[in-house]
Amino acid sequence: LLAGGLAALVAVLCFGGLVASWSRGALLGAAGAAALMLIAWTGRPIPALGALVGGAALFGLAWAAGVLPAALVTRLTEFTTQFDFSNIDVRGAYLTSENFSLIERLAHWQAAVGMILDHPWLGVGFGNYAAAYEQYRTLRWANPLGHAHNYYLNIFAETGILGLLAYLGLWLSVSVAALRASRQRTSRTARWMAIGLMGVIGHLTIHHLFDNLYVANTFLMLGALLGLFVALCAPTPEETPAATPSPT
Repeated sequence: LLAGGLAALVAVLCFGGLVASWSRGALLGAAGAAALMLIAWTGRPIPALGALVGGAALFGLAWAAGVLPAALVTRLTEFTTQFDFSNIDVRGAYLTSENFSLIERLAHWQAAVGMILDHPWLGVGFGNYAAAYEQYRTLRWANPLGHAHNYYLNIFAETGILGLLAYLGLWLSVSVAALRASRQRTSRTARWMAIGLMGVIGHLTIHHLFDNLYVANTFLMLGALLGLFVALCAPTPEETPAATPSPT
């Protein structure tokens, strides 16, 4: 009961932080996290996907009917009125206080694409986005900000297609391991750890389309989470098949 109460308190605090941030990336990432956690929790992907499709349909109907909070609708759609997406080149974009953050982000995406086109295989070097930025930046955006505000473009620009594929392969393998653990583990703690990790993966996968969350030492928390997952979900001696002695 105590553990359940603490979990509920943490969930409420996290939800409060999510709403307070009012970040589109965070909102979309939270939706992705909830979707993957539902799939892992049920252990039945098809019914879970059906429930997600049904939920998305209800959300769409509520949107069309105009019953969703106006502030939420505005936050999710305002970017469509802040920039002409028929021409992604931001060099001639007209800046306002409303579209500044959007144009700034697109300018850094554009710089990353320039690095990718010049160094498609090995990139400009891991961690060198900021160092290479001056060569690829647009005129008005001198500050490299440390990253491209899209981690996939960032890792592609720094390490090339080989590095991007390695990064995606890493998280795919972690996802498969977490999904298997959520289905196979008899320990309740280990199962919920695996389900929680699926939520982290879902959030990172989506939020990294718009930002880089490996900042402010959050990667330390992610490393600790992966370590706990390995410690809790590694096969026990009883679950590991004994090796058959080879005949001599």
